[in-house]
This record gives sequence, C-alpha cells and structure tokens, in this order.
Amino acid sequence: MLAAALLAGCGTPDLTGEAPSPAPVGQAAASSATTPGTELTPEATPSSESTGTSEAADNPTPDETGTAQPSGGSKAADVAFARQMVPHHLQALEMARLAQTRAGDPWVGQFAAKVATARDTDIRTFKGWLDMWGAEPLPRDHAMPGTQTRAEIEALAKLSGPSFDQKYVALMIKHDNGAIKLARTEQAEGAFEGAKALAVATTTSLGAEVKELKKYQALLD
Repeated sequence: MLAAALLAGCGTPDLTGEAPSPAPVGQAAASSATTPGTELTPEATPSSESTGTSEAADNPTPDETGTAQPSGGSKAADVAFARQMVPHHLQALEMARLAQTRAGDPWVGQFAAKVATARDTDIRTFKGWLDMWGAEPLPRDHAMPGTQTRAEIEALAKLSGPSFDQKYVALMIKHDNGAIKLARTEQAEGAFEGAKALAVATTTSLGAEVKELKKYQALLD
C-alpha cells in the first residue's frame, strides 16, 4: 500500500533533503558551556568507581582544565536530567537497533539509524557530566515519561515488516514526547548552562523528529 502511495505522488518524508532529521545535539551544547562543577547535589548518588566508559577521558575535570565552577553551579535538577536521559536515550537506541533488521520500509530503517547516531552522541555527553558530578545514570527500564515497558519492547521485537513499522513509529512518537517533557523541566529548573543548552537543543531536535514521524504515520493510516 505504501508503494502505491509513492507511485501516486504521496511519497514518504525525506530525511536527506530539507526535512528535519535526528541530529546529535550534545557536542554543540557541551562545547558552548563551561565545565560543570564537581559539587554533589542532594539527588546525586556518589559512584564508588568509574562507569567504565571512555567518556571521562574526553571530558577533563575542572582541576585539569583550571576552570572555575560555572556560574550558578550545578544543582539537583541538572543531575536528575542527566541521570534520566541516559536510560531514556538507551531505550531509543535499543528500538533503533531492532529497526535495522525488522523494518519493512527503508525510510524507517534510515530514520532509526540517524536516531542511533544522535542518541549515542548525547549519551556520551550526559555520562561525562555524571562522571564529574560523581553520579550514576538511573537503571535501565526505569519508568519515565515516554518510555516503554520491557514487555512492550519484547513485543516490538517479535514484529517485522509493515507491522513493525507502524508500531515503531507510534512508540517513537510517545518516546520523543517524553524526552521533550524531561528537557523542558531542565530548562525551567536547571542551573548548569551546559545542561540547559542541551535541553533546548533536545526540545528542538526531537520536536522535528515527532513531526516527521507523524507525517509518515499518516501514510500508514
């Protein structure tokens, strides 16, 4: 049916042209802000050891850079935002990887590939901040706005072709809207300029994703 729509001139959204597409926003936000301070907040959970990733080496501590604490410092909202967004983005990565082998329409696979690249970049930024704050991400599958249950992810993994495409698009719209909600909370309550800038970029980038997903979803109905 989708092929017929294409022949009729409807077409699917083009992520390679002028249409918005998932794009990593962490690097730009991180580079435009001062390095976060190391002072822990009440909501930050001290880590007993390194997270085991290489991100800390790419994000020097304030002592290594000689910079002072950022204006306003960090506070609970900033730490909470980073702790939430790591598992939130990891779930988007998991769904994107399913799409690489189960999607029926090439558009879905291409969209998911761009999602995977963008989320991986942002996860590295969030983990770098958490390392410096001495905090850990929330557990995988932690319930948050827009996230799916483990049962929903397992059900998605059993689908393929058009049925997968329809379910993936619906779940990603919900997932992106949830991440936008978390980002808006950071914009309103955060203090660290790097996290606030990333929250603004996340709202813009994921808002564009939702619009593209809804355009594609209309072709499926």
